[in-house]
Amino acid sequence: MSRRACLHVLSLSVAMIVSTGCESTREPSTEHGERMGPPPPGYVKILGEAVPGWKSSDQLDRAPSPMGWEPMGPRPITNEFWSGTDDASGRVVSIAPHPSDPNVAYAASASGGIWKTTDAGVSWLPKTDELPNLNHGCVALDPQNPETVYAGTGEYTTQSAGDGLFRSTDGGTFWERIGTTAQVGATCTRIIVDPTDSSWIHLTGSLGYVRSTDGGASWERLLTGRASDLALDPSNPTRLYAGRHDDGLYRSTDAGGSWARLGGGLPASGVNRILVTIAASSPATVYTAQLAGSSLQGLYRSTDNGDSWAARPATPNFPSPQGWYDAFLAVDPTAPDTLYAGGVFPTYAVAGVVKSTNGGTSWTDITFDGAGNNPHPDMHTLSIGPGGALWLGCDGGVWKSTDAGAHWINANATLAVTQFYALALHPSDAEQMMAGTQDNGTTARSLGTEDWPQIFAGDGGYLAYDTSSPDRRYVTYVRLSVYRQVGGGTVNISGPWGSDPKNFIAPLVMDPNDPKTLLGGTNRVWRTTNADTTASWTAISTTSVAGGATLNAIAVAKGASGTIYTGGSNGKVAVTNDAATWFDRSTGLPAGQVSDILIDPDDPSRAYVAFHNTTGPRVLRTTDQGLGWSDVTGTLPAGVSARALEIDWRQSPPTLFVGTGVGIYWSSNDGASWTKDGADLPNVNIGDLAIDFANETIVAATYGRGAWRAQLAAPVPLFVDGFESGNTSAWSNALP
Repeated sequence: MSRRACLHVLSLSVAMIVSTGCESTREPSTEHGERMGPPPPGYVKILGEAVPGWKSSDQLDRAPSPMGWEPMGPRPITNEFWSGTDDASGRVVSIAPHPSDPNVAYAASASGGIWKTTDAGVSWLPKTDELPNLNHGCVALDPQNPETVYAGTGEYTTQSAGDGLFRSTDGGTFWERIGTTAQVGATCTRIIVDPTDSSWIHLTGSLGYVRSTDGGASWERLLTGRASDLALDPSNPTRLYAGRHDDGLYRSTDAGGSWARLGGGLPASGVNRILVTIAASSPATVYTAQLAGSSLQGLYRSTDNGDSWAARPATPNFPSPQGWYDAFLAVDPTAPDTLYAGGVFPTYAVAGVVKSTNGGTSWTDITFDGAGNNPHPDMHTLSIGPGGALWLGCDGGVWKSTDAGAHWINANATLAVTQFYALALHPSDAEQMMAGTQDNGTTARSLGTEDWPQIFAGDGGYLAYDTSSPDRRYVTYVRLSVYRQVGGGTVNISGPWGSDPKNFIAPLVMDPNDPKTLLGGTNRVWRTTNADTTASWTAISTTSVAGGATLNAIAVAKGASGTIYTGGSNGKVAVTNDAATWFDRSTGLPAGQVSDILIDPDDPSRAYVAFHNTTGPRVLRTTDQGLGWSDVTGTLPAGVSARALEIDWRQSPPTLFVGTGVGIYWSSNDGASWTKDGADLPNVNIGDLAIDFANETIVAATYGRGAWRAQLAAPVPLFVDGFESGNTSAWSNALP
């Protein structure tokens, strides 16, 4: 059972399931409610970072992990409501099918790296776990040599930064960095390799348009601003089109050397994200979707290489209302009038996956195939492979169609790219746990396998098992929507905080002394002492506890329910000893966002707080309830944030674990020095950490690679002058 007092959570969203009224036997996935968009781009808790001092795969000298991490799944999420109660995995934003082998394709997940299939999507293997950053925006193949793979890190729509451009010449086994973020940008939207000359590489993203003419040895930035899409004329590779964000569509006729903004019927202003695609069988035919805010400003076609444009007479309700986040446009390479576009989901009276066979004159929604094999909502990419196979990437993973969208094949059975925000371990069964995900609901592992059935749809946030009756569990949705589940029934027990400012995913914790008591955070602290019945909530603080901001973390002391620590999105920490009178304990703390707080279970005056900063103090300790703070960041490298904390209190000093954007660091000397545990665990964003003390394991909920578990080393008793010490400071394993 974990001794964590606070579950740290990140955020991104799309759908929700709502059940109201009294407890019932109705499954939560039989009703649906309002669909809410993701938080604004650049949300601080999902921004990327990179492993300091990373070396390419063939230069790595990987020492064995002292802990031995193993993947726990989901592989896949089963019974996923929005996927037709089928499998789901996690957000996939780019897919590169092999140009001639229908069995081979590469998928770029938003925060779980590049994956490869060699059996047409039946199974997948990760190819980039050792890269310094697993946030990806695009993947592409060299048309002349498809064993050469390009991985563009950094997801454009969420501004989750990457660490440059990487290349593999052996199908994804070994990688080298060929472009830094200064050269190619922190995010990537499209990579195109010249089909006639592999030394010419074109890339768009946060730096605009950049080009290499020497195989990646050097780069030129030739179109400034941000570029949301890129297309190349396969019959004339000197002609390219680039969508310049917040500006318009540009064309180059000299292989990217110079660019001119196109008019001829296109909007003169008022556009943001721009999509563009070329009909390979008729390269003079070009389509562009011009988005304004989250909606479609217009869909246009040119049949003269972009000189003039005509608005299509009928446009689907695409990609509203989340055009900045989920949208794609693709044309069949063999049929210039056959178009595909993607947005959200038809349940919400907007397009999911739509198709036109007459150049955009009319459209048909093909999301549902009538056999229950529909893709998950939030469409990000569609690529067309050999034989016309459609490869679709969305928030739920990968779907495939071999009959032009008439039927869909779920390809998520072994794609382990789930983005976890928060984790809870079962209090008595080591094989049971549950976790909240980005847009794939709350999932629970109970059978000792990598299958995690969805138990609540939408976005999953903070959650907890009732320690006295584990069949009773509490899960959350966005904006502190709280639900109680018992025996398959679900009831909304949210409090009266509707008008309070609150995080998109707001904190909820269980009092470690009383499982009937829950605390939730908005811009103040709310508490219920009867969560198992009527769940009446009372505000036990004023808004001053957050200092005009919102709460990121709440921790309750073991053995002292009145002692509560809070941490805000403005870096403020407050403490109370009676759940009524609060004191500001921020003096001596850095600026930034608090990400986590943990209290010593044997001494409520001693606590640790983590900050979501990448430099300076990030982990701090108090021994007097915040009257003074000591910086224990130690040797934690610059560039690495402290996103989640967990502490093994069984020895003195305790062993500290910090979840970062690139895996886990640990310290056995109270923060004086830190070591990265990276031999087995991918360099992935960590959303949450929890220790099962009874079974001496630690579980990491990652944001992009699911859950991982490792065995903790058992403390070794110390003998001093013939007497055994109650505190231990040595481990039987190799942890220094």
